[in-house]
Parts: sequence; structure tokens; C-alpha cells
Amino acid sequence: MLKLIIKQANWGILGTVFGFAIGFFVKIYIIDIVGVSNWGKYVSAHTFSTALDVFLTFGIPVVIVKFFPDLWKANKDYALQFIGKVLRISVILSLSLIVALYFSVPLIDKFVYTQIDDFSPILFLVALHTPISIFTGIITALYRSVLKIKEIIIYSTVITVPIRAILAFIIFQYTDNILYFVGIELFTTSLSLFLLFRRFNKAEYKVLNFNGNANFVWDNKFVSYGKKMYANSVVHFFSAQSLRIVLSLALPPLKLGVYSILLTITGVSMFLIKNLNQIFAPAIAKLYDQGNTTELDGLFKKTTFIVNLITLPFMVIIVVFADEILMLFDKSGGLLIYKSYLIGLLIARMISLLAGSSGTFMIMAGLEKKELKLQTIKAVLITILAVVLVKQYELIAIVSLFIIFMLFINISQLIYIKRRINISPFSNELLKLIIIVIPLMVFSAIQEFSFTYLEFILIPVVLYLVFIVLFFKQIKKIINIIR
Repeated sequence: MLKLIIKQANWGILGTVFGFAIGFFVKIYIIDIVGVSNWGKYVSAHTFSTALDVFLTFGIPVVIVKFFPDLWKANKDYALQFIGKVLRISVILSLSLIVALYFSVPLIDKFVYTQIDDFSPILFLVALHTPISIFTGIITALYRSVLKIKEIIIYSTVITVPIRAILAFIIFQYTDNILYFVGIELFTTSLSLFLLFRRFNKAEYKVLNFNGNANFVWDNKFVSYGKKMYANSVVHFFSAQSLRIVLSLALPPLKLGVYSILLTITGVSMFLIKNLNQIFAPAIAKLYDQGNTTELDGLFKKTTFIVNLITLPFMVIIVVFADEILMLFDKSGGLLIYKSYLIGLLIARMISLLAGSSGTFMIMAGLEKKELKLQTIKAVLITILAVVLVKQYELIAIVSLFIIFMLFINISQLIYIKRRINISPFSNELLKLIIIVIPLMVFSAIQEFSFTYLEFILIPVVLYLVFIVLFFKQIKKIINIIR
């Protein structure tokens, strides 16, 4: 199982690195032209669009990931009817949404987003991502359910990311209007969606069927699980995005632009765990249903160690070059005052990495209700505290709440998993890794060296070589497993 997960994750890692490397520099290029404030407008609109997507997917993608593989083996006709029904509902929802947005966006601009001037055009255009996102969620869930990660990477990253970069580079030679970037995003995501559906439908799964069946009845276990996952996704959205929502409503878009940049930089450290979770989810569900907790425990420990061995040195590198990275987004140096916030967010990400795929375990291993409870508590408390504190303390309040509640969620998840399944992500190798990384992080945060171009290359290479030497035996074992 670990061999399959790692091999599939390799595609996710390659795709993420490829997409990030291009996307990161595209974002730097765009922000430099349109400005941090206009970028904050875009992020506000994108958060609104994401909220619509969450409310209109009804937990269906998670249901597909969990049930489609077994359903396809047991009853292909019913599986096709199920997907066809999902697609028909999505078409109706998408068309209704577009009409509703056309009439409601001016009112939302006037009465809700009072801190943002001239918000209607970008809000409407970005919200058009929602129908695309709904269908993308369905098709990627189908790919994930049958562990076809390579195809997702090829069609949603390898092909479309370079196209987006080329279009952005050409078009923004002649304009500084952020709306053109939204147009580029709409085009490339639509292209990706078309290619994903076309490829999946041409393979052994002929799922692109919009014809109705009057006798189709939803399986009760799908409905029951879907309701749980829908509630979970709504709560998770507010749990994860409430800070952005409060910022976009309470402060000028400049502040949200800064916060978004900080999250972008620190979010790089999460690329591996996010890809692993996509592949790990069906594997967790399968092993848990089989009652194979011994293999689950081994996978939890090994995957957590692998993720942290690759990612924690990368986080050290981010801290070492924090000043230089912030200068990329704002050549005037205006972002340097937020360096401490950047390091704080990195620490929160580090805590999350050490917990491994704890959130995925909660959802896929029978702890959905406990996860919903945790995320509900977080969503309510973090929203209330953000509303109370943001006007006076601004970004320092937002970053502090981010760290505090990251700790709360991860520790609580690990306690529930230990009590229910008696497994843990912690191993001797992981503890050794933590002991080595902590002093490196402290030194990196307090150093004030000026670096040459050669050192930008040598320091990361030397750092990773040190970790390879220190953990050579563990790395060799992992390589043998993959072979």
C-alpha cells in the first residue's frame, strides 16, 4: 500500500512543484503590476466564490471518493446513473447561480463589501469560477477514487499552468487591470475541466451521461454520508476561511493582500501533505473498513516522516531567505515589516505537518462527527475573536488566531485518533528530525546575513545533503519499498 501511495504521490509532488514554480513567479509578476491592494480585491472575490462552491457541492466529491470504486465493481449501471444524476443537478445549479449572481452582485457590493471600492465587476467575474469548480470537484473526485493522480496532474497542471503563465506575461505587458487575470483564470480552468472530462470519459469509465432515469433512487448510505460531509465541508470552510472573510469585510483590501501573500509563501510548505492526503484518503477508508489498524499505524508513521523529512528543511530555507522572498513581492521593502508574521505562520504550518494526515484520518476512519465538532468549535470561536480583535490589532490578531487554532485542531485530532484507533504519526525518526530542525529554525530566524547569488543555490543544496546523510538509512528503506 505504501508503495502505491508513494508512486501516485510522486505525480502529485511533481505537479505541485511544477505548478508552484510557475504560479509563484506569475503571482509575483501580477502583484508587482496590479499592486497589493488590487490583489487583495481579487482574494476577497475568490473567497466569496469558494464559499459558493462549498455550499453548492453538497459533499458529493467526498461521496464519490469513498463509494465509487466499490460501486463500479458491484453495479456499473447504477454507478453511471449516480454520476449522471450528479451531473444533471450540477448543470441546473450552475445555470441558476449565474442568473442569481447577475442580479445580486451589485447589492452584495453595496451592502456587504463596504470597505472595497468598485467591487462588482471583479466579484461577478471571479464568482463565475464557481460552476467550473463544481464540475472540477466532481471529475477530480472520480480520478482520485480510482487512484489516477497522474491524469489530474497532466491536465490540470502540466498543460494549463504554462498556458496561464504565457497569457499573463503577454497580456500584462499592455495592462495593469486585474480583471484580465480573472479572464485568464476562467479560460485555463475551463480548458482543464474539458480535458479532464474528455480523458476520463474516453477511458474505461463512460460517465459523461446527462440522460435521466426516472427510476433512479439515491442509496441511503450515500445520502447519510453526503449529509455528514456536506456539513463538514461548510464548517471546514468557515473554520479555514473565516479570517479572510473578516479581513475582507472589516479592513481595506491592502491588508488582505498582505495576508494572502504571507499565506502563499508559507503555503508552499504544505504542498506535499496536500497531495498525499488526496491519495491517502481512499487507502485509509479501505484499511479502516478491513480493520487493519496495524498497517494503518505503519502508514501513518511512515508517511508523516517522509513528508516532514522533505518539507521541514524547505521551511528552514524559507526562513533563511525570508527578507529576499518578501522583497520579490514588493521591491520597495514595504512587506519586510511583516517578517515576524511570516515566521509565525510557518510555525503554525510546521505544527500541522507534524500531525501528518490527521484531518484525513478523522474523515475517512469513522470520526466524522468528532471532526465536525472540532471544526465547528474552531469556526465559531475564531470568527467571534477575529471580529472583536481585527479592528484594533489588525494582522497581528489574525496571525495569532491562526497559530492558536492550528494547535487546537491538530492536538485534538491526534487525541481522538489515538483513543479511537490507537495509532499515532510519531516515530523515533520523526522525533530525531524535530530535534534537529528546531535549532536550525531559531538560528535562521535571528540571522541577518546578506547573501550572494551563489549562496542562494549552495545553502539549500548543502542543507538537504546534511539531512540525507543524517537520515540515510531511513531514506534507503523508503527507496527499497518503492522498488
